[in-house]
Amino acid sequence: MTRPQTGRRSRFPALGIGVLLVVGALAGATAYTGSQTVQTQQDLAQTLKAQVEATGYAHVKSSTYQRGFLSSTQTMNVVLGKGAGDVALIVVNHIQHGPLPGLRTVGNALIDTEVKFADPAVQKQFEVALGGQQPTIRTVVGLSGSTETHIKVPRGQMTDSGTTLSWQALTGEIHNGVLNATTQLTWPELDVTTNGDRVTLRGLAVSGSTQKQQADDPLGLGQQVFTLKSMTYSAASGAGMGKFDLNNLKVSGKSTLVGGFYGGTLQYDIGQLDVTMPGSGAQNFRNVQLHLGMNHLSREPLARMTKTLSTLGQQLQGDPEKAELSKAQEQALQGDALALLKAQPVFSIDRLSLTQPSGDIVLSGTAELPGAADLSAETAQMLSTVPMTALGMVKLQVRLNAAEPALRALLGSFSPDAAANLQSLIDAGYLKRQGTALTSDLAFEGGKGTVNGEALGGGF
Repeated sequence: MTRPQTGRRSRFPALGIGVLLVVGALAGATAYTGSQTVQTQQDLAQTLKAQVEATGYAHVKSSTYQRGFLSSTQTMNVVLGKGAGDVALIVVNHIQHGPLPGLRTVGNALIDTEVKFADPAVQKQFEVALGGQQPTIRTVVGLSGSTETHIKVPRGQMTDSGTTLSWQALTGEIHNGVLNATTQLTWPELDVTTNGDRVTLRGLAVSGSTQKQQADDPLGLGQQVFTLKSMTYSAASGAGMGKFDLNNLKVSGKSTLVGGFYGGTLQYDIGQLDVTMPGSGAQNFRNVQLHLGMNHLSREPLARMTKTLSTLGQQLQGDPEKAELSKAQEQALQGDALALLKAQPVFSIDRLSLTQPSGDIVLSGTAELPGAADLSAETAQMLSTVPMTALGMVKLQVRLNAAEPALRALLGSFSPDAAANLQSLIDAGYLKRQGTALTSDLAFEGGKGTVNGEALGGGF
């Protein structure tokens, strides 16, 4: 869905989202000890730079630090965007030194962060939009070095070039310990209107917790959850004409470590999705679920690969033309990739489903590599040259269970021919009737495939 183009593109949506990106990065950026002035400056700048630039949307141009007896000030110039339409920000950390910073708490430091737009005219508009209120980003650095950050962006509204951006107050609490971190962010509403097109998000929330084994651990364990109560889009004319309604979205990820093997799950859940576009019937989906898993990943080689690739990513952001891996790094990556394969990882679709008025449609499956246990560097090289030879190592199982009326309705919503051809799949044995349900079991192992126990191509 696209919106009609205006004569001059409004920067306000980018500004609103950009401010939130920087706020989120700032929340975990402060690691401070009052007796280490030079190191403090470096830590603050480097941590913020890494977190902001990891988004791929922003970079830190410069950072200065002025040390005082009871307080210090750090100023950073941050640019949001990629090329045309970049937005420059000035980020100032006002640092009061411990052990009783500002006589308001006990700790190593109290830091109030101020974010301003470098363009005075834009900054003035932003201040007007907030009704004279100021965003609050306050971080307390504890005596142990852990940080507690409180974030609040007041409600506001901005209009420019036919675009109106309005939002309710965003609030957040972020804790960063030496080996653990937690996040809680809530944003009741965001509304963007452009020449009659409108997008509204309500009930957005982010929460999560991460635990590391050591400070430089790249594979923290924990859980992250993103929820959205509703998102609506509507356009009365133009190329994007139509309507889109989504309710009760939840995206969650979880990582675990069992017996030296790393595992993770990623789950998407949608309570309701309704789409209406010109020239096609309304599409209505309920209880849409996609649950994915990746397990039995050998932790040590995975951690080494993550560090190496992270270093390469930083090089690409700094100077893409000069970014490259050394010969030793390439060999190390190949060795770690081989170790991951030999550990026989398992990928799973734990659930792919949706509910139709006439019933449920559910797909699940797993993919394993039992044949990879005997891999050597030589055979791995051969697989990269002739990928088809890897089929003998793969074990695949997929199961479909669907109410027949629901499956017919789903196929018919995309193509009447697909619904009409369903009977031919039943006659060929690819689908089996069990009462009012249709089922199918696909298996592949040792280079051979079966459907419902019969060999593929065996003349059902």
